[in-house]
This record gives sequence, structure tokens and C-alpha cells, in this order.
Amino acid sequence: MLGFLIAIAAGAATPMAEGPIGRPVAQMLGDSIAIEDGELRVLTFMLMMIAAALLSALLATGTAPSLAVGGALGYFGQRILRALQRTIEARRD
Repeated sequence: MLGFLIAIAAGAATPMAEGPIGRPVAQMLGDSIAIEDGELRVLTFMLMMIAAALLSALLATGTAPSLAVGGALGYFGQRILRALQRTIEARRD
């Protein structure tokens, strides 16, 4: 369960980590692999999920599916909540 929560936090933190983590890594890879601007968020998400997996492994918690689902829920969580709120409000009207 803790690994799932770690993955949610990592997915939710991806947009904030794009500048301090994703851009420097993309610049380091720039000589051998061209990272386009549209791919920067994916690279950052991948790095955050690797960090979440390492932390989960150190704490001996979580499984690969729980990390994958937690990361996706964390990344898309705000959009999912907004969609649910719109659906609930539409049913009230």
C-alpha cells in the first residue's frame, strides 16, 4: 500500500519536477538522444516512476502493478476529479 501511495505522489509531482529534474536530464542526453519539448513531460514522469520504484524497493513495499496504477492516478488525478465533479453537477441539474 505504501508503494501505491509513493507512486501517487510521484505522479502528482511530475509537472512540478519537469524543470528541476526533467530539463537537466534532457540536456545531459541531448548529445546522444534528442528530447523534444513534447517528450519532456514523459521523460520526467519516467524518472519520477523510477524514483518511486527505487524508494518502494528500499522500503520493501509495493508491486509493479500498484506502482503503475498509482503513478497514473497521481498524474491524471486532478483531471479525473474534475470529470467526476462535472458529472455529479450535471446529474444535479
